[in-house]
Amino acid sequence: MPPAFAEHRHWYDASLRSVSDTAEILYAYDTVAHGFSARLTPAEALALERRPGVLGVVAEARYELHTTRTPEFLGLDSTEGFIPQSNTTSDVVVGVLDTGVWPERKSYDDAGIGPVPASWKGACEEGKDFKAANVCNRKLVGARFFSKGYEARTGPINLTKESRSPRDNDGHGTHTSSTAAGSAVPNADLLGYAAGTARGMSTRARIAVYKVCWLGGCFGSDILAAMDKAIEDGCGVLSLSLGGGTIAVGAFSAMAKGVVVSCSAGNAGPGASTLSNVAPWITTVGAGTLDRDFPADVLLSNGKNYTGVSLYSGKPLPSSPLPFIYAANPTATIAFRGTKVGVRPSPVVAAFSSRGPSAITPGILKPDLMAPGVNILAAWTGSFNIISGTSMSCPHVSGLAALLKGAHPDWSPGAIKSALMTTAYAAYPGDGGILDVATGRAATPFDFGAGHVDPPKALDPGLVYNVTTDDYLDFLCALNYTPLQIATLSRLTNYTCDRKKTYEVSDLNYPSFAVAFATASTTLKHTRTLTNVGAPGTYKATVSAPEDVKVVVEPTALTFAALGEKKNYTVTFSTSSQPSGSTAFGRLEWSDDQHVVGSPLAFSWT
Repeated sequence: MPPAFAEHRHWYDASLRSVSDTAEILYAYDTVAHGFSARLTPAEALALERRPGVLGVVAEARYELHTTRTPEFLGLDSTEGFIPQSNTTSDVVVGVLDTGVWPERKSYDDAGIGPVPASWKGACEEGKDFKAANVCNRKLVGARFFSKGYEARTGPINLTKESRSPRDNDGHGTHTSSTAAGSAVPNADLLGYAAGTARGMSTRARIAVYKVCWLGGCFGSDILAAMDKAIEDGCGVLSLSLGGGTIAVGAFSAMAKGVVVSCSAGNAGPGASTLSNVAPWITTVGAGTLDRDFPADVLLSNGKNYTGVSLYSGKPLPSSPLPFIYAANPTATIAFRGTKVGVRPSPVVAAFSSRGPSAITPGILKPDLMAPGVNILAAWTGSFNIISGTSMSCPHVSGLAALLKGAHPDWSPGAIKSALMTTAYAAYPGDGGILDVATGRAATPFDFGAGHVDPPKALDPGLVYNVTTDDYLDFLCALNYTPLQIATLSRLTNYTCDRKKTYEVSDLNYPSFAVAFATASTTLKHTRTLTNVGAPGTYKATVSAPEDVKVVVEPTALTFAALGEKKNYTVTFSTSSQPSGSTAFGRLEWSDDQHVVGSPLAFSWT
C-alpha cells in the first residue's frame, strides 16, 4: 500500500476512482487477499491493472456446484474410545460455502450442545424470511449471504424464486452442511428408503453457512468474500462443494491461518485429468459408494434379468400386464427390493467422480481421497433427500477434519490432511483393490488418491507428513512462479525465491508420490519428512512397485524416541524407457506393527 494512504480501503477507493466515475467497490478483501472487487469495463480493468501497486486484475468467473448409513460404514460408531475426554470438537466451526441453509431442519437442533465458543466472531445475517433470533442457535452459529458479485453480473435477485438471505431455496447447502456436522436425527428416510438415524460426521462441531450460490450460479468474487469473512469469523474448517481458481487463492490464506479447506474433485468423470481444485493446500475429495443400495429388478419375457436402482414408493405393481401399445407385445416384471445394506464390493469409485492426473501440477497426485458420495441421505428444504456427487463426498471429509481438529487441536491443516490420507485404504480386506464402477476393473490412485477414508485409524495415524506455508512457497518457486504471482496468491509482497537454492516439486512434503518420468531411462529422487504424533517406536519401510520401476528407500527404518520428533528419508525411483502415456502404480508403507503409514505411488511416462 502506498504510504499516502492510511488504510487499504482509502487506497482502493482512490484507485477505482482513477479509472471509473461510476463503478463501486462490491467487496474489500482483508484476510484471503489485499484487494477488492468491482464491476468494470474491459478498458477500465486494463487501466486499473496498470496502476502502481496493483498486482493484477482477474475477470469474474462463474462456478457450478459440483447421512443415515455413512457413520456406520466409516466406523464412526467406534471412534468414541479414540477421542480424548478433553475433546474440543465443540469448539470447531465448520464453514460451509454453498446455497445456504434451511435452519428449521432437525439437523440444526442444539439440544445438549454447550455455549458458543468465545473465540467465535461470526454472526447471523437476517432477511425477510430469515430471522436470526428464531433460527440461529448453539449448533447453527453463523449464517451470511454474498450476492454482490452475482447481482453485478446477472441483475437483481428474483425474490419470487429465491430469498435474499442465508435461506436455502435449493437444498444443496442444507444437504452438505448437515452431512458435515448435523445433529443426530432419528427416523430419517426418503419415501421409506435409507431409514435410520441421520447424523453428520462431527455431531459436536458447530456449523456456519455462507450462501454464495444462487439460481444463476456461484461467482468468484462472492466466494472469495465469503472465505475472507469465514476465516475472520473463526471457522476451523471450510467446506466447498464447488471448484474454481478463486478458491485456491482463498484456500492458501486459510491454510496459512490454520484452517483446513476441503473441496470436491468434480463430477466430470470418468475421463482422465477432469478434476478441479488441484492446489496441494486443498484437500480434494472424490466420490465412492456405500455398502447400501436400493435395488430393483426387471425380468423380461425372454428370461433376461436387469438390476438397477429405484426409489419408487407407490403401490406394488399388479401381477397382471399393464396396458402398453407395442407391436411385439412383450411382457416384463418389475420387483422393488427396498433398502439393502451390506452390499459387496463396497466402496467402488463412482463413474461421475473426476479423475487425475492433474494437468496443471502432474507432480502432485490428485484427488487426495475418496469418501461416500453416492445416494447420500441428508437434510433438505423439505425433510430429507438422497442425492449423489462429489458435492456429497466433500462434506464427509470436512466433518472428519473437524473431528480430527477437535481431537488434536495442535495439528496443522497439513497434519490433518496427512492423517486422513496415510490411513486411507485402497483395497478390500483380502479381496483385491477398490473397483471402478465405470470400467468394472481395479481403480487406481488417479481415481481415488490415497484411498477411501478410514476415520478411526485417522485419529491415531502414528506419523504424519506435515506441510507448512514455507513448504508451499518453495513449491511455488519450483513451479517458477514470479514474485508477482506469489504475492497475488500469498499476500507476501516482499517474498522472492532464493536463486542459490534448487527447488523441486518432488520435495514438497506431500503424503503421496506422483512421479513423472521421461520416456528415456530416468532416475528421480524425492525427499520426505515424517513427524511422530504417537508413542515412541521404530517404523520399517515396505514397497510394492511395478516391474518397470526400481524403488529404493533410504534409510529403511526410522526410530522415533519422542512426540514431535522428525525424521527424513529419500526415495529413489529408476526406470527404463517406456511408451509415452504409460502409467503404473505402487505403494510405500511405514509400519511399527501397530500403525501403517501408507502412501500411493503413481508413475507416468511423458
